[in-house]
Amino acid sequence: MDLEVRHLRVIHAIAEYGSISKAASSLGLSQPSLAGQLQRIERMFGGRLFERVHEGSRPTPLGLWLLDRSGSLLHAFGALQRDARHRVERGADRPVIRVGCGNTSIAGHVSNCLYDLAPGADIAIRTEEGMDVLPALLAAGRLELAVLGDYPGYELVPPPGVVYEVPATEPIFVGVAASHPLARCEEIELADLAGEEWAMPTQVEFGYREHFWAACRERGFAPRLSFSLNANLAYDLIRAGRCVAMFQATSPGRAGIAVRPLVDTPLVFRHVVGWTQYGPLAETAVSLVSSVMRAYWGEALQVPGYAAWIKRNGQPLQPPA
Repeated sequence: MDLEVRHLRVIHAIAEYGSISKAASSLGLSQPSLAGQLQRIERMFGGRLFERVHEGSRPTPLGLWLLDRSGSLLHAFGALQRDARHRVERGADRPVIRVGCGNTSIAGHVSNCLYDLAPGADIAIRTEEGMDVLPALLAAGRLELAVLGDYPGYELVPPPGVVYEVPATEPIFVGVAASHPLARCEEIELADLAGEEWAMPTQVEFGYREHFWAACRERGFAPRLSFSLNANLAYDLIRAGRCVAMFQATSPGRAGIAVRPLVDTPLVFRHVVGWTQYGPLAETAVSLVSSVMRAYWGEALQVPGYAAWIKRNGQPLQPPA
């Protein structure tokens, strides 16, 4: 008996559902049929893969080892099937690249560089208000490429079959009304904003609030998050002096708003690009990331506040090795 993909699907279904009967139902098989398949699979591997417990079936050490080693194989076979269907539906000479973008400053760079590197591809791009959904869409094969971001202490871990690269890491600045007394400062001490009302986007990814709260707590205060706003309303209220907010260092200037660095850079954001390991970008992803980095820094160094910050600090922040 030779190992087949369906055998691995049986093992993973039993582990996922915790019982042979539930796994059989999910696979459209009868319980006796699935139990018989499991016995044959166990004979092939030379040992028990599951043991019966009160609540159902639990993997043995051999079963855990096999589950761990075979997860990436199943993902690769699934990606192969999806890619084949796309090639049939769209034509073998036009690979499909679906892109999901969070609200980051490199989204445009990624999209433009992708068109240059994959001129014959059928490219579809979507944006998400919150980035938390993008890793799952990559893992499920519903996206081939995603533009993400994370924060210190809350770094993203790629799902099986997905690769992450960090083209840039940048400081997070703060935006205050141009009439605010602190707007005259070259850099603002975060603790000096303890009495301010803060605005945040209506949807934020995991790690955004946590990173912000931790930085404020280290400086002895709890921020007052009074506003949950879309960007246009936030700009109006910041301009009027009603609140302050965090800004990406590469954010363009806004009339009536002073965007300033924070002393000692307590807040940091990592740009992340993710792609499916077995998808159409596998061979061009490294070139894509390099092109995105060049485009990012070419534009970032034209932002006066960010360029001045880099000059004072000697160099931009670097992604972790």
